[in-house]
Amino acid sequence: MDAKCPECDKVAVLDDEVTTVSCPHCGFTAKYDDYLDIMKARVGSMVDSFQFDRPGGF
Repeated sequence: MDAKCPECDKVAVLDDEVTTVSCPHCGFTAKYDDYLDIMKARVGSMVDSFQFDRPGGF
């Protein structure tokens, strides 16, 4: 199964046992649970820096 590499943003690979994510492009490797934590942090960062493009925000 494919995953997005948090280091280089290219396609990483989730192994068949769903235990490890590794990227053949940059060498990133992490346990699946650690990978999920990294990606959650990235989403949180994106939400924190999101700005509405009109007054009032909604």
